[in-house]
Amino acid sequence: MRTIVISDIHGYYQTFVSLLINVSYSPSNDQLVLLGDYVDGGPASLEVVRMIQLMSKNSNVRIIGGNHDEMFIRWLDDDDYPRFRYRSHHIGGLQTIRSFCPLFQSEKNESETRNYIQQKYSHEICFLRNLPSYYEDDNHIYVHAGIDPKQNDWKLTSRRNFRWIRGRFYRKDGSLPISKTVIFGHEACSQLHGNEENFTPWFGRQMIGIDGGIKLGKYLNALIIEQSGEYRSVSMVNMDY
Repeated sequence: MRTIVISDIHGYYQTFVSLLINVSYSPSNDQLVLLGDYVDGGPASLEVVRMIQLMSKNSNVRIIGGNHDEMFIRWLDDDDYPRFRYRSHHIGGLQTIRSFCPLFQSEKNESETRNYIQQKYSHEICFLRNLPSYYEDDNHIYVHAGIDPKQNDWKLTSRRNFRWIRGRFYRKDGSLPISKTVIFGHEACSQLHGNEENFTPWFGRQMIGIDGGIKLGKYLNALIIEQSGEYRSVSMVNMDY
């Protein structure tokens, strides 16, 4: 099988569908690994969640959770992060709330909106709550943000670090006590490249970053691992107008 890896979809449903078509994704012949952040930013978070929930019934599909998925759940539980207010512009949570509840206007009906979403979309919310934090195969470790370089056994990484860690992880490229390659999203590839114009996948010595910055108006990347082990990538511009 080929393995197709996509991260940080962020509610861009049409872009996600177009990317799958562009890479000729075959549910029966390809393994698909999705690395989290299905919500926040784009106009169709509900459609993305419903689509990946349906896709998860295929044994060839692996879906893990990201920090934005967690922020959405915490907002629903009235347990918002103090430093990352969910409805703030840079988070993109308002788009997610309105995707699930188009009538949402402001904090005046926030409590009612939480209850509405929890009740009407209980299956979708339960799905997001229970997403795992990593997946691994013979050659790769798949995570949203990274692994804790302080742990001798990377599986001891905390749930928070699996979904939130940044520089403390990728700055240790080349010195991690692992034999497999880590594939991750979360940090825009431009930051990893040190080039604000380069959003193509970044290839380190022990890790590959694939967040193409669709939430920043750039790309949704697919990393394709061929049966031979060769890597190639396909990038899709925003199709959600």
